[in-house]
Amino acid sequence: MKKFVTTKYQIESEKIHTPFTVVMVSDLHNVVFGENNRRLMEEIRRIKPDLLTVAGDLVLGKPDASLREPEEFLREGLKIAPVFYAPGNHEQRMKLFPEIYGRDYLGYEKRIQRMGIKLLENRTERIRIKDQDIAVTGLELPYEYYLKRKQKKLEKRELTRFLGKSRKDCFQILLAHTPKYGPDYLEWGGDLIFSGHYHGGMVRLPFLGGVISPDWRFFPGFCRGKFSREGRHLIVGAGLGEHTIPLRIFNPRELVVVSCLPPKDQKKGTTK
Repeated sequence: MKKFVTTKYQIESEKIHTPFTVVMVSDLHNVVFGENNRRLMEEIRRIKPDLLTVAGDLVLGKPDASLREPEEFLREGLKIAPVFYAPGNHEQRMKLFPEIYGRDYLGYEKRIQRMGIKLLENRTERIRIKDQDIAVTGLELPYEYYLKRKQKKLEKRELTRFLGKSRKDCFQILLAHTPKYGPDYLEWGGDLIFSGHYHGGMVRLPFLGGVISPDWRFFPGFCRGKFSREGRHLIVGAGLGEHTIPLRIFNPRELVVVSCLPPKDQKKGTTK
């Protein structure tokens, strides 16, 4: 029986005046936890998030792979909280290469958007949570940024060309599947950034962290965990599934929960 852990983080921001909770799912790859993902959905219901985010690779990008599992997950997720979904490389390749993966993915995109999923392909949606505006942006990098045989650089100006400028007037969440460009995401200006893709490094070693990424980079940086800079936070999940090489050693599947809080001094001020 497949198992997962729930990893909890806290962040603070001056843009937040009322605490709220975000759940992040990444790299599910059609894996299910109990019939109809019952155990996973029960855990998300228990958390009672204000927002459910997907940082890519909900699907399994293989010919003839089913889309029923990710679609059912999204349908059930909407019963719990608003769902914002940015594509990963598996979604992208299914969309880009229908001659290999078939044309079912295009129907999947249409169906999930009709049911109310906010599919963010280089665009931003705002949501009102507890009387405060939250901007959620989804990054869809060109597929060449995922290719193993060459390592493309990404700079802030390119991110701005894809996404526009980050929002300064409200709390900004960025869903960006690959953490390879973590420093660039932090420079772009997301207050809270979610990534996945590396599956926690597949094998994790004490003091060394993740050993290898899916693009065959050894000891990749920004592999799993929380990374902060100047009040901005990148959180990289280890993912809930796997594909091709079903390897996880000292690296459990992971559901990520983030409590978003006002600064401590601000909270103290509101209680006087």
